[in-house]
Amino acid sequence: MKHKTVCVVGLGYVGLPLAKAFSKHLKTIGFDRDDDKIGDLKNNNKDNIEFTADPSLIKLADFVIIAVPTPVTKSNLMRQTCDMSNFFASQKPLLKNAYAISR
Repeated sequence: MKHKTVCVVGLGYVGLPLAKAFSKHLKTIGFDRDDDKIGDLKNNNKDNIEFTADPSLIKLADFVIIAVPTPVTKSNLMRQTCDMSNFFASQKPLLKNAYAISR
């Protein structure tokens, strides 16, 4: 398992600590589409994480964890759903013919 690579997509308050935890045991790629955030993370990288905004690097991972916002709005709350647009957008670079199913 030591030679496996994990990629965490979304480096916010959930994804970044998750990437840091994985980096202690596995090769880790941290992906976020925010170039400024990636620049800051690269400059302050004390962990064994390859930070990138390049979606093509996601394909190098054996495992991909998606940690993107799924905000709940007032109208979504009434329907008991959340906004899944960030989740679906994050999947585009993962697999050419992959689909996500949400209820």
